Amino acid sequence: MIHCGKTMLKGLFKIEKRGIPTKGSSLVYPVSTFYDGLEKLCEVPVDTTLGYYCSECGMLIGIFPVTHPTGFAGKFKQDIDDNIDILPKKVCTECGAEIDVDYPRCPFCGHIYEAI
Repeated sequence: MIHCGKTMLKGLFKIEKRGIPTKGSSLVYPVSTFYDGLEKLCEVPVDTTLGYYCSECGMLIGIFPVTHPTGFAGKFKQDIDDNIDILPKKVCTECGAEIDVDYPRCPFCGHIYEAI
C-alpha cells in the first residue's frame, strides 16, 4: 500500500486488547506481529507506540523501535544442513562393517579399538 503523500497526523498508536468474552481475562494479551506472506518474522510485546495516520487515504503506521525476531530472518536465513549430525564412518578391521567413527567397540563383532 502506498501513502497518498498528504501530511499525516502524529499520535498514539494503540493495539487494543481483545479476547473471547466467555473465557475470561486469561486469553487476552497484546502482541503486534509482522508477517512476510505466511512466515512470521518478528513480534512486539507492547500495546502502545508512536503512530501516524493519514485522514485522506486511511494509512495507519505504528513505529516499533524494538522488535523480537522469530525464526531465521534477513541475513540469518539460510539453508540448514540436515546432515550436520551425521558422524564420519570407519570400517571395522575385524568384520569389515561400516560404523560411526566414535564407537570404541564394533557393535557387530565386538572388536575393541585401543586408544593410541
